[in-house]
Amino acid sequence: MEKKGDFLNQVAIISDLLEKINAEAESKTIILELNESEFNRIHKLINEKTKGNITAVKNKFSIVIGEVNVIFSKSNV
Repeated sequence: MEKKGDFLNQVAIISDLLEKINAEAESKTIILELNESEFNRIHKLINEKTKGNITAVKNKFSIVIGEVNVIFSKSNV
């Protein structure tokens, strides 16, 4: 299946849905495990959008969209 659409817009839509979920959640977190090339692509994309404010630490970085913490992790597989 072909993947279409802007990645950050898609994550923002998912985050918006999680914020409105009908549950009293202590934390709203999304964890995405990515292969190395996809991790590097997403890290570069987000760094460009945030003007270099995102630094990967131990193969992981995160961003906050609204009330949702989105964690990007490099897969160990």
